Amino acid sequence: MKNKKLLIFTLATGTFSILNTEVGILGILPIIANRFNVSTATSGLFVSLFAIIIAIFGSIMPIILKHVDRRKIMMLTLFLFVVSNVLGGLVNSFVPALIFRLLPAILHPVYCSLAFTIAAEIADKGQASKSVSRVMIGVSAGTVLGTPLTTLIANNISYSAAMFFFALVSLAALILNFFILPKESINTTNESAEDASGLNKVLVKKSLWISGLGTILIGSVLFVVYGYVSDLLSQVSHFSANQLSIGLFIFGLMSILGNLIAGNILSKVPRKLVTVYPFLLIAVYALIILFGHSTSLMFPVVILWGMTYGIGNNIQQYLISAAIPEALSLANGLFISMGNIGTALGTSIGGLLLANGLMMLPIGGISILIFTFIIILIRNKAVNTELNEIEYD
Repeated sequence: MKNKKLLIFTLATGTFSILNTEVGILGILPIIANRFNVSTATSGLFVSLFAIIIAIFGSIMPIILKHVDRRKIMMLTLFLFVVSNVLGGLVNSFVPALIFRLLPAILHPVYCSLAFTIAAEIADKGQASKSVSRVMIGVSAGTVLGTPLTTLIANNISYSAAMFFFALVSLAALILNFFILPKESINTTNESAEDASGLNKVLVKKSLWISGLGTILIGSVLFVVYGYVSDLLSQVSHFSANQLSIGLFIFGLMSILGNLIAGNILSKVPRKLVTVYPFLLIAVYALIILFGHSTSLMFPVVILWGMTYGIGNNIQQYLISAAIPEALSLANGLFISMGNIGTALGTSIGGLLLANGLMMLPIGGISILIFTFIIILIRNKAVNTELNEIEYD
């Protein structure tokens, strides 16, 4: 097998290219509306339908394609992102553009699921969470850096240039994956757990569905505020355009640092981090409430916020994988599905809270976090019954 660190970097690059395409579109919805002469609400279909497709196919595609060569399906996914983005940048009608936008979403969860699975399989004993956290860096980078980069390109050049940027990043990932992804199978230890009888045993585990609810709740509580981060920082904290770009960039870097921190802690004392996490995010949201109206004081809050956001991404994945370690591909597919459900739910709740002002977002987030903590306590008990969660002191 090729160098593990290089393989992890390759997988992270692939997830970055995919999440860059998925989330980067958020900042250019008004440009899309103007280009295709549709309402901003209609242009939002580029985001909402994409997330719905991922949520639907995230849990079933890894199972359907489990006997297909991993390398081939991962390469096909990246190739589909390249072609769809190029064609999406060339068309001038909304419906074809939407079709090309949604097409790669079907295979999106397959690549990400396999990337997390391979990272866990090649890790040394007890280091799976740390290995997965390295791949999760690609998710965080694509999520928090894709939007400002895409917005910058679209505003200064064009919508088509932004789509070609998506294609170029995916092409670079495709080339790297072509040369680095191993041709041999990594591990087949999970196959027996993912046949028909094995799946039945996995799907009836109480810990899986409680953990899944925890994943959805954490995803929703992250996006109930982050989904409107630009509005919050510009309208409440009075960030200028340049300060907003810098703030979002800092947020992204801190999110990546949060991934690394979470990976190290989850490989040693996972339950402690999972249990205390709601209080970490409550503290951040309380700081936003206290200092949200101060431009200077919000910069250090953004640092803590980004770090905590990155830790949350890792915990979402860990909750599912710890519940069904015997079926990693299914676990990672469910993580992607439930994570997207959480994203859609959080964004929707945030939209409702906005009617009463932007500062209602962190207040609503704290309310959700209290419920999340209760679910995590129930989850801990369920996992303890069905699986011995190892803590290294």
